[in-house]
Amino acid sequence: MYHTNYLSFFRHYHAEEYWEAHEVLEELWQTQRDNDFYHGLIQIAAIMHQLKRGKVRGARKLATSAYRYLSPFRPERDGVDVEALLVWLALCLERLPEGQAVMALPDLEQLLIPVGPLPRLHEMGF
Repeated sequence: MYHTNYLSFFRHYHAEEYWEAHEVLEELWQTQRDNDFYHGLIQIAAIMHQLKRGKVRGARKLATSAYRYLSPFRPERDGVDVEALLVWLALCLERLPEGQAVMALPDLEQLLIPVGPLPRLHEMGF
């Protein structure tokens, strides 16, 4: 049904292993470079990785491109509520300050940006 790397992506993501999630799905994406859905999900994990490091500029840039990659797949694709992800990406762009490269983590936490809404495996039937 789903590729093992796709499922591993969600396991890593919900374990807050965002870089690992990014890497495991990128392996699959490298074999399907025209798959913008995977590309957008990779960027969701990268956004979370950037946010954990206080990298505002990187998170904003990724949120802009992830929105573009994922928009064609609304409202849902392969167990993912794409519409909810797009709302989350818009929230990131609204709350993350433009023109600022980094923020101290306590200041970033004050922006109240939740974890990107990706499904857990049990919600996908696994």
